Amino acid sequence: MKRFFLSLAFALTILSVSARDQKFHIFLCFGQSNMEGNARIEAVDSVGISERFLNMSAVDFSDGSRKMGKWYKAVPPLCRETTGLTPADYFGRTLLEYLPEDHRIGIVHVAVGGISIDGFMKERIDEYAKTAPEWMIPMLQSYGGHPYDRLVEIAKKAQKDGVISGILLHQGETNTGDPQWCDNVRQVYESLLKDLNLKAKDVPLLVGEVVAADRGGICAPMNEIIDTIGRVIPTAHTVYADGVTQNFDFLHFDAAGYREMGRRYAAKMLQLWGIPYSQEKDYHSSSPSSPLVNAMDGSVTFNISAPDADEVLLSSQFLDSPVPMKKGRDGLWTLKVKPERRDIYPYNFIVDGVSVSDPLNRDIFPNETFKASLVEIPPMFGSTEESVPYTVQDVPHGKVSFCSYRSSVLSGWRPLAVYTPAGYETSGKDYPVFYLVSGTTDTEETWFRVGKVNTILDNLIAEGKAEPMIVVMPYGNMGATPQPSSMAATRFYGVFSRELTECVMPYVRDNFRTIEEKESRAIAGFSRGGGQSLFCALSHPELFSWVASFSAYLTPEMMDSCFPRYSSDPTLVNKDFKLLWYGVGSEDFLYGGVTENLRYLDSKGIRYKSITTDGGHTWMNARKYLTETLQSLFK
Repeated sequence: MKRFFLSLAFALTILSVSARDQKFHIFLCFGQSNMEGNARIEAVDSVGISERFLNMSAVDFSDGSRKMGKWYKAVPPLCRETTGLTPADYFGRTLLEYLPEDHRIGIVHVAVGGISIDGFMKERIDEYAKTAPEWMIPMLQSYGGHPYDRLVEIAKKAQKDGVISGILLHQGETNTGDPQWCDNVRQVYESLLKDLNLKAKDVPLLVGEVVAADRGGICAPMNEIIDTIGRVIPTAHTVYADGVTQNFDFLHFDAAGYREMGRRYAAKMLQLWGIPYSQEKDYHSSSPSSPLVNAMDGSVTFNISAPDADEVLLSSQFLDSPVPMKKGRDGLWTLKVKPERRDIYPYNFIVDGVSVSDPLNRDIFPNETFKASLVEIPPMFGSTEESVPYTVQDVPHGKVSFCSYRSSVLSGWRPLAVYTPAGYETSGKDYPVFYLVSGTTDTEETWFRVGKVNTILDNLIAEGKAEPMIVVMPYGNMGATPQPSSMAATRFYGVFSRELTECVMPYVRDNFRTIEEKESRAIAGFSRGGGQSLFCALSHPELFSWVASFSAYLTPEMMDSCFPRYSSDPTLVNKDFKLLWYGVGSEDFLYGGVTENLRYLDSKGIRYKSITTDGGHTWMNARKYLTETLQSLFK
C-alpha cells in the first residue's frame, strides 16, 4: 500500500491556505550545476511521468515549446532547454507515489552552473556578475541577470495556483571550504520567506550534499560544512550523498546518481510530513565502492566498512608509511589520496593492527603471505601518454590458461599459467617460448595479475614492437628460500632448474605448439625468480639464448663455483647467449648485490645490457623491466 492519510501537521498546513489549490504542493529548486542537471537525460527519464507532476518554466525555450511563467508536464529538462537530469525530476515522481491521487506536485526551478551562493544574494548579485566567468554570463542573462529575482517572480506566479511546501537547494561546490556558506544560505532562505510571505515552519529547506568522499568527490570536504546547516537554520535538513554514483569528473552525479538524490530529497520531505516511506532505510549507508579512481587528477578514494574498529590505516607502496583513514557515518572509513605517479599499486588496510585486503575490490595481489589488493591509476584523459603498455587497449588479445602438471622432481601436482598470443588457436604456427618466473612468496598468477604480462604483450605485439610468443609462468616456490647472497641459494636454484627442465618444459612441449630450438627460448624472473632464471640459463646454455634478471643477482662466488666453464673462459657467455639483461632500482634493497654481479661481469669481459631506475623492489619496476625485455627477445 502506497496510499495513506497525511499526517495531522501536514493537513493543517494545507488547510491554512484557503485561496489556492490546497493539494497542489509547490517546491522551489535552486543551486548550481548539480541542481541544474549535468547528466544526459536518458529514455527512461521522459516516460511514465504523471500528469500531476508539473513544472512552471522560469525561462522561454528557443523553440517555443515552453514559455516563462506557464505550467507544463514535468518532462525533463526542468531547468533550461540545454540542461540535463536533475534531483527535482525524481523528487517529484517519488512524492506522487506516496500522496493521494488528488494531490499534485509543482516545481519552480532556477539554477546556474558554477554559481556561488553570492549569486543568489540580492545585495551581492550585481557585484558578483561583474566578476563572473564568460561562460556563465549567458546563463545569468537567461534569468535577466538576477537568478534570485527570477526565482521569486516565478514562485509568486506559482503561489496563485498552489502552496509552496518546501525549498530544495543543491549548491556548495563553488564555495567549498567557505565557513560563511551556511550563514549566507540562511540569508537567502530568510529573503525567500519574506519576499513570498512564507513561514519557516511550513516551508523546510532541504540541502543536498555534494558528491561524497566515499565516491571520490572533488568537493567532498564541503559536506562537513553542509552537514551543519541545521545548526544555523532550525528548519533546514541535510540530504546525504554517501554512495550516490558520480560522473567521470567526480564533481557531478551521473544519471543514476541524480535519480537517487531525487529519491533521497523525497524521502526527507515525506519524513517531515510524517508519511511513512516504504523503501525508507538508512539510505546514507548505501554500499560504497573501493577504490574509486579519478582519472582526471589521479586521485584515489579508498573505503572500508569497519564500524567497530578504533583505527584504520591505508598502506601502499606509493606511501612512505601507513596513513590514518577517517571514520564516517555508519562506520565507513574513507581516505582520498593522490599518488605522485600514475601506475598500478598494491595496497591494503590495517584494521586495529590487522592487515586485510580491500573486500570491495576484486583485483587481488596473488601472494603466499601478505594479502593486498591492486589499484590502477591510468594516464590523465587527453594526455600525451593516454595509453601505457600495461593498460588494456583496443588490440587483439591473447589468452591466459591455468594448467596443472605432474612434477617428478617435487613429487606432486604443480600449477602453471600460460599465455598464448592472439591468433594462436587458428594460426597453426609454432611459437618461441618465454619462461617468466615470479618472486619470493609470489604465485604462478602474479606475473599475470600484477605484472600484466598478457596486456603488455598484447599491446607490444599489436604495435610491432614484440614478437608473438608463448609465455610460461611456473610456480617458483621450491621450499624455504635461502638468502640470495648465500651459497645455500644455489641448491635451491638447482632444484628449480631441474623442475623447469625435467617437468615444466616437457609439459609445455607436449601441450603447446613451441619452437624447440634454443634461439627460440628465453627465461627471466623478478626477485627470487631472477636468481632462479640466471642460474637455470647458465646451467643450460644448450636450452636458452635469452636471459634477464629483474632485481636479482648471482654472487661472484656462485659464478666461479657453479659455472667453472665460464670461469675458465668467460667469453663463452657471449657466444652462448644472445641477451644477458639486468634491471634494478636505485633504492632496491638488492641494488648492492646486483651492482656487484655487474662488476664481476665487467671484470670478465662478459657482455650484458642493464638499466637502473629509481624506486625500490617493486612490481612497478618489474613491469618496466618486462616491457623493455620483451622488445628484445627473439629478434
